[in-house]
Amino acid sequence: MLRAFVYLVLGWILIAVVGGMADVLSLTIMLPATSAVILTHAAFSVSTSLPLGLGVAIALGYLEDLHQGAPIGTLALAHGLAFLMLRWASARFAIGGFLLRAAAGLFSALLLDGLTLAILLVLAEPLEVPRAALLGALGVVHWHALATLLVAPPLWAGIDRLLAALRLDDRPPQQAYWTGAGGS
Repeated sequence: MLRAFVYLVLGWILIAVVGGMADVLSLTIMLPATSAVILTHAAFSVSTSLPLGLGVAIALGYLEDLHQGAPIGTLALAHGLAFLMLRWASARFAIGGFLLRAAAGLFSALLLDGLTLAILLVLAEPLEVPRAALLGALGVVHWHALATLLVAPPLWAGIDRLLAALRLDDRPPQQAYWTGAGGS
């Protein structure tokens, strides 16, 4: 439970920091999807249970909804579905090393953007959003994915270090042996 809370707090901080830094520095380029990296880390972690991971995904999506001004529930649904797909993939693939973490970040960002676009296309008429405007967003998805690819390995390593410092990492606990006199 504490691990899920750490993912959620870290995600919330990164959503605020990335958005705030972009505003302060007047960045107009596409920013990395840090929540996609956190989702991927949680999905591929053996210590995160499916219900807790799904809860983290939906909560991160809800925070993204609030931060980006998206219709409430859109990104929460996309994050939840992405987590389930990534969890399925975690049973079939292993992620280790710089290149695979970068590729996982790229894939996760593309998956999250694709799911979000699909949800918005389904809701376009009730939301009175022109579908052409939504499809126009496809022209910049690659920048979003590229930014996420670049930030995924160091962010993944930072999450690993944070969880290790809090003693919440995936490594099995080392057995302690009694070496006292008369003990066995």
